Amino acid sequence: MNPTWKYLLDQMEIETANNVKKAVSLSLYHDSALNSLKGSYPGLVPLYDRYHPLHLSFMDGYSNLDSSGGAKQGDRVSVKLLLASSKETLVNVWLVDILKLHKKGSPRFVAILPKGMAPFNYKGIDARIKAYSTLAKNIGTEVALASTKADVTAVYDNLLAARATQTGAKTDTKDTSSVLDDLRVAAMEMQYRNLGNIMDVFFDTKEVLCPLLFDLETLRINPQTLFTGKLLGSMKKAVLAHTFVATDTFSVKATQATKLYLSITIGGTEGTFISVPENIKTTISVADFGVTDFAAHRFLTIVNEAVVAGRFTVTL
Repeated sequence: MNPTWKYLLDQMEIETANNVKKAVSLSLYHDSALNSLKGSYPGLVPLYDRYHPLHLSFMDGYSNLDSSGGAKQGDRVSVKLLLASSKETLVNVWLVDILKLHKKGSPRFVAILPKGMAPFNYKGIDARIKAYSTLAKNIGTEVALASTKADVTAVYDNLLAARATQTGAKTDTKDTSSVLDDLRVAAMEMQYRNLGNIMDVFFDTKEVLCPLLFDLETLRINPQTLFTGKLLGSMKKAVLAHTFVATDTFSVKATQATKLYLSITIGGTEGTFISVPENIKTTISVADFGVTDFAAHRFLTIVNEAVVAGRFTVTL
């Protein structure tokens, strides 16, 4: 069989197949560039009109994935906290009640807790939850431990419900992820179609327009993640160019107190700045720059606030 002609392969879709953040960056850039240039190039208006709804759906799907991931994390924490509190009650209350009636090692004690505390310390969450159900069953109809059995059963029911919620969150995240990938493909395919249209309508100026409309730097290479440099006293330096997302964070450490700006120009210092203290590794939230158009605000600038030279490290 003859291989597929390379020009028929959608590089936008291929290069983002396993990197949704890369697709988000490409989409932010392309949508913003179309919107910015459509006034000067009317031929871009229909391209923007058909791309923008796909972009919004993709961004919404990406936000939903982030949200469901947070929910899943919260549910996992809830189950772990509930297991911890249940274990504390088991040791300090229920075990004491049982020992008041049955000496450790006696036949009845062994019947209630045949493996001692081991089942409540198993690695698997489900095995630990099941241990409470087993304990309630082993107590059986013993009247003196009826209230203890009721408490154990109630805790088991709560653990089971929390676990079901966590499992549901995992399923929701998986489903959301599947939907997001469909949205990613739709957006990347439309970018590829837009490229074909631009190659046709703007053939004579394609070398100029394509870099303006497509984030070729992000598309072509694996982005650099570590940036280091020196700063003279009271001087500024352009650190990097990157299409951020509002939920992104990065870390900064400098030997001198510095300010950071996310600018629309290389080395720019307009807009909100973020201060970084000297010799303290600081995590920066991109949202704190107060930027809404991340396709335009792509350039990170660092300014040395001290009069002496220093060094800095930025990690994406």
